[in-house]
Amino acid sequence: MLGTISPAADEEDIAERLRRREAELARVQRIGQVGGLEVDLTGGMFRNRRSPEYLRLHGLPPTHTHETHEAWVARIHPEDRQRVVDHFRRTVEGTDTDYTAEYRIIRPSDGVTRWILAKAEIERGPDGSPLRLVGAHIDVTARRVAEEEKELLARELAHRIKNVFAVVQGLIMLSARSQPQHLGFARDVADRVTALAQATQYVAPGGIPRTEKVDLLAFLRSLLAAYRNGAGDAVACEGDSVQIGPRAATTIALVVHELATNAVKYGALSHPDGRLTVTLMRGLDGYVLSWHEASGRLLTSGPGHAGFGTDLIQKVLAAQFQTSLELTWLPTGLDARLAIMNEHLAR
Repeated sequence: MLGTISPAADEEDIAERLRRREAELARVQRIGQVGGLEVDLTGGMFRNRRSPEYLRLHGLPPTHTHETHEAWVARIHPEDRQRVVDHFRRTVEGTDTDYTAEYRIIRPSDGVTRWILAKAEIERGPDGSPLRLVGAHIDVTARRVAEEEKELLARELAHRIKNVFAVVQGLIMLSARSQPQHLGFARDVADRVTALAQATQYVAPGGIPRTEKVDLLAFLRSLLAAYRNGAGDAVACEGDSVQIGPRAATTIALVVHELATNAVKYGALSHPDGRLTVTLMRGLDGYVLSWHEASGRLLTSGPGHAGFGTDLIQKVLAAQFQTSLELTWLPTGLDARLAIMNEHLAR
């Protein structure tokens, strides 16, 4: 027995499947806390369509599916508003097809401030004119709060480290007051503590704000100033210099701090006759930093295995510079070599 399916029944089936798909999409967005949006950009107008999860994230009622562009702008935190609006306009009016922004909103429903990560794609016509923006808003408040707490703890740690050095320096000078004959020695030790404190601030979390480029050779001398002896010949920094960026400075400071610490504990700087020479040489595509220790005595062998500090700096170098520190233990001490590309030094 043959039957027939009417066009009306077929349309009802298609409509039911679309409703199920929309329900599934809404569920996925709810689970992932991702709000979908579309913006019609034709004619220089911004006609919006927001998903139910978008409305929930932004604290809007269901009637605001087609909210105005001005309503979105008004919801942005006043401290972020101009930056976000200008960035949105520049992106739409330019040639980019990707849009990303991170900013705060104040939800109308409860007055709560939330952090939003907006990611979208812009569809353009053959002439480059903007046609449509399709994207998602993700609530990243938890991540931003965690980052702020981490930054606060880092600043607190840096403050406490700085205070420890200040206390040590004060105790040295206080002790010297009762023994004036040792005042000169105490001042030399206090100066070394000061130099070590300044060098440590480059690697301490939340330490010295680094925004400008620095001269690498002068930077190395500053980092190693605490390890110079009275005559100033225990440590030498020489070679070609270069201007480096703040991220590169932090990474290099971490490496130098670790190598110098080991030199004081086990290497050249643990012996009165020990010498350390740091050389910076320009290459074709970058620079090579060489670390040479002359311990003043013969070493039977190097350490049996790499310690935590060495493992740490190797991981940092791989992540920041895509390179590694080459370590060679010679009978007279440690030789280390670090090659860094120009593009990484500039960061």
